[in-house]
Amino acid sequence: MSWMQSLWNPFKKKDESPAPEPNKDEAAAQAAVKEGLAESAENKGMMAMFYRKWKDPSFVKQLKTLAAHMQKDGVNLKSMTDVKAWLEKNKADIDAGKFKEAPPPPGAKVETFVKTGPDVGRNDPCTCGSGKKYKKCCGAKA
Repeated sequence: MSWMQSLWNPFKKKDESPAPEPNKDEAAAQAAVKEGLAESAENKGMMAMFYRKWKDPSFVKQLKTLAAHMQKDGVNLKSMTDVKAWLEKNKADIDAGKFKEAPPPPGAKVETFVKTGPDVGRNDPCTCGSGKKYKKCCGAKA
């Protein structure tokens, strides 16, 4: 029966080992940052506004568009100071609405679709030369 015990059992509870405790200095620093954010009335108002607008698709599109422009300009999106500096530098352009669309990717060229032959209607004679209607001949395969 030992080989049966070695099989995987989906109902068996896993042994949970205690997770390693984070460094006390890091935990204290994180707690201080959270308290600082929670105490500021301005930050509370901004976070409340952000959470209200987060479900609005146009707001999310605007955030993604601004992020794309920041990346194009070489801004590190993970650095809050770099993002704030870019926003301050481009505040007039943002207010004027110059960042409505995402920038085109570098090197990407928009290709135009060009038809190579004439359109064939369903009731036109088939292009293969059989004499049948297109819908009865080659159009039936499509």
